[in-house]
Amino acid sequence: MAEAVAKEAKRRRIDDAVSSDGATEETQSETAVTSPVEPKNPGWVIQAWNCDASASDIVRHSRGIEQMYDAARQIGRCSSEYPDQTRALTYGVIFRGFDAENRPDYISNYYSEDVEARMVFLIWDRYFPELEDHLPYLAANPALILHLGNYVSFVAGKVRSDDLGRLNLGIISYSLLDDPNNILKRHSNRGFDDSRTGRLLCPVRYLKEFEADPARLCSLFRNHHPDWKLFSYDFPSFMSDLSLVDPDDREAGFLRGPLLVTYYKAIFCGRSSVYGEACSRGQQSLVVKYGMTEVNLHSIVYTTLLARSALGSDAVWRDGDGYHWQAASFLHAVMDLAHKSPSWSRDTIAWWNKQIFGTEDGNDSETERELEESDYYKILAQRAARNRSPNPLISQSPVEEDEEAEQPEDL
Repeated sequence: MAEAVAKEAKRRRIDDAVSSDGATEETQSETAVTSPVEPKNPGWVIQAWNCDASASDIVRHSRGIEQMYDAARQIGRCSSEYPDQTRALTYGVIFRGFDAENRPDYISNYYSEDVEARMVFLIWDRYFPELEDHLPYLAANPALILHLGNYVSFVAGKVRSDDLGRLNLGIISYSLLDDPNNILKRHSNRGFDDSRTGRLLCPVRYLKEFEADPARLCSLFRNHHPDWKLFSYDFPSFMSDLSLVDPDDREAGFLRGPLLVTYYKAIFCGRSSVYGEACSRGQQSLVVKYGMTEVNLHSIVYTTLLARSALGSDAVWRDGDGYHWQAASFLHAVMDLAHKSPSWSRDTIAWWNKQIFGTEDGNDSETERELEESDYYKILAQRAARNRSPNPLISQSPVEEDEEAEQPEDL
């Protein structure tokens, strides 16, 4: 990919150097030799090259790279450690300014490398300081792309370890599991070694059998029985709202699990948000620190992977579990489902935004039904019932063109 950037940058410089048809050969010769691309902020380049994932807090402060380090951590949370960060940054550099229909990701009907690269680059663009201003410079300096890509990849693994450590401490409480003897405090007692955590990890398709005989199913999963495989394409029950689960509709309730929302809040909004407590003075939540205004799908999967590990019996992070489960494949499976159904993806993200930020679409059907129960519409309905008036004005709300402005903001 670095070679691709160099070729693309060269092509763009050559294209820019070519004059119009009426230009003279002398002018063409002069413009073909272009000066190197200058960075908009030379200090940004120095800081970017100074990025070192192993640097201490003191070193980061002395080098002035704290903001870039914080950005790298957030990129890791909002994309996970599995996407190729160098490829994502390269993709954004090459296709900067391209119309959507002219990018390879636009025509892909599955979650391809191009689709992933585009999605992850948008996360870079959202959080990495001054990135947009320096895309032309990066195009002419592919070595810096490689350096930053490797930097973020390394930091992504580190932030996962930090977040997992914090989630490990509270996962049993967050999961509302009754554990009076603190048996589940010991990590080795979790997972399929205990039916309480085992039920949360059990895929929805096996829940009926699990409920009938939890001990037996736990033993089968724990010992990787060949007839009871757990694939990367199986989703733990905590990912779904089990009250909505329909045997004939596997999509019902998927990715809307109340516990999954709780885990997400614990990571991104802070422990106090889980228990509905007022924010205490101290370290800012990630939502506040990074100015997050919406949830993205990668961060939901990131949370899922952390929760799966925290609920499991392994005290350390593992990319694989048994013979048929890999974290990277799990991520791809969820993202592919979302990419193949844009409407489902939009609805899911809208639902998540409502859970995390309290935002919602004021025109959704549920809100409309609630609005019909308001005093205003009830009075109109009662008048219409009493008078049976043919006058259409009775059944119309005043100033229809300003209807949205008149409705309450929080419905």
